Amino acid sequence: MPNTLVTGANGFVAAHVIDQLIAAGHQVTGSVRSLAKGEQILATHPEYAGKLTFTVVSDYAKAGTWDEAVKEGNFDYVIHTAAPLLDDPGNTDFKRDFLEPSVDG
Repeated sequence: MPNTLVTGANGFVAAHVIDQLIAAGHQVTGSVRSLAKGEQILATHPEYAGKLTFTVVSDYAKAGTWDEAVKEGNFDYVIHTAAPLLDDPGNTDFKRDFLEPSVDG
């Protein structure tokens, strides 16, 4: 059974990706900014129990933030769907607040 990391697991695109991966027989680990976000996914999709786990990554653009999760996860695949928060009023510089975190994350 393939083991896949999906970043930004509680996002719109990730929801569809996770659904397809689980249907295809993958074990999925989703990154979320808080464990409560992961619990919301499982509350909505109880059929994912035992097939979807979570790793908390509060700031995915921070250098080294993925090291431990990737090292411990032993993933066969990584699907990067995480994106900067659009509703943060402090995000005013496209390059700094959106482009660089998306690429570097």
